[in-house]
Amino acid sequence: MPLTLNEHYTASAACFIGGTLSVVTQLWLLFDFLPMLRVSKGLKSLHQHLTLANLFVVLFFFMGAISHFEQRWIFGDTMCKFYVFWCKFTPVASMTLLALCLYGEYQHALNPSLEKKNVSYTIPLCMAWAYGLLWGSLALTTSEYGQEPAGFTCTVIWYKVQSFTNYLTILGFGTPSLLAFYYSFNLWHKGFLIDNPMAQAAVGLMISMTAQFSAYAGCYMMVLAGHHLSLYAIAFPQIWTKSVGVVHPFIYSHVFASDSTNEKEE
Repeated sequence: MPLTLNEHYTASAACFIGGTLSVVTQLWLLFDFLPMLRVSKGLKSLHQHLTLANLFVVLFFFMGAISHFEQRWIFGDTMCKFYVFWCKFTPVASMTLLALCLYGEYQHALNPSLEKKNVSYTIPLCMAWAYGLLWGSLALTTSEYGQEPAGFTCTVIWYKVQSFTNYLTILGFGTPSLLAFYYSFNLWHKGFLIDNPMAQAAVGLMISMTAQFSAYAGCYMMVLAGHHLSLYAIAFPQIWTKSVGVVHPFIYSHVFASDSTNEKEE
């Protein structure tokens, strides 16, 4: 069944509100909150790049809002192609940068002296962005793309490119997710989360982002498995996923509280 007019307008409003909140919160974190934290430049750069990637995730979210309002994709084939590229490039880069953030937190926890050194993560950061670009490019060069079942955004036509879907799931998202979980578990298991608010924030981001991306992936896995979902059920996991940044200020809030407490004590 196609979406009703009310469902289109509800989804359009959710896209616009979620996208606006995500953009505002990520810009605030990127330009106001993170630069003021008293942590090493290396760790700060990791969190800034992760925030930038999450900002990129939602930049084209407003196309969904407009298309829902118009009840069709109105941006043409070229933008459909770019939308597919962008929606594979940015989430993969985001998850890879999250794993890199947790790796950096783990290394600093193992070796506290790194906090006083100007440790550079330039090469790993470049590799993380390049990994996202790789999967964004592969989505266009090795697979077919078109409008999603709900008809308001574009994506890879999953059922026609099962091998690409498997590789994207396992390598594009699965590998960074497993690395993020591995470093999160080690931070917790070795007691490094105690009195380490930045590490706690990184683990919180891992839980949040994994839950949000899993909603989208789970929905499409059910479609691939032959389950018939309503278009409304397909649309809203995307909105939930691309509103990824809304909760991040709450995750970072205890870092700010801890930083303020340290300033008062000094």
